[in-house]
Amino acid sequence: MLLLAFALSYLAMLVLCLNRARHRGALLPANTRLPGRPAMWLLACCLFGVALWLCAQSQGGQIGVVVWLCLVMLAGVLLVLLLAWHSRLALTMAPLLMIGGGLGLL
Repeated sequence: MLLLAFALSYLAMLVLCLNRARHRGALLPANTRLPGRPAMWLLACCLFGVALWLCAQSQGGQIGVVVWLCLVMLAGVLLVLLLAWHSRLALTMAPLLMIGGGLGLL
């Protein structure tokens, strides 16, 4: 469950990065259309919420919040490092993490 929570946190951070024109231009082709900013913010908040719920379910309420905050921080660090050195790899990591998190539930 924690790997899936990490994957959701990474995906939420990636969605927030795609809200910024600089990162959108670096990660996506110029003709790619995305939903509006409020929709992207809502999607990121929902992804963070599901990740928080998964952490709270697996670790308990109090420790789950701390674990979730650590996962959000690690997802942010991973995304920053990928954007700095291998920006195209940042998009590739999202589905791989989601698949790994889904397989971790089995």
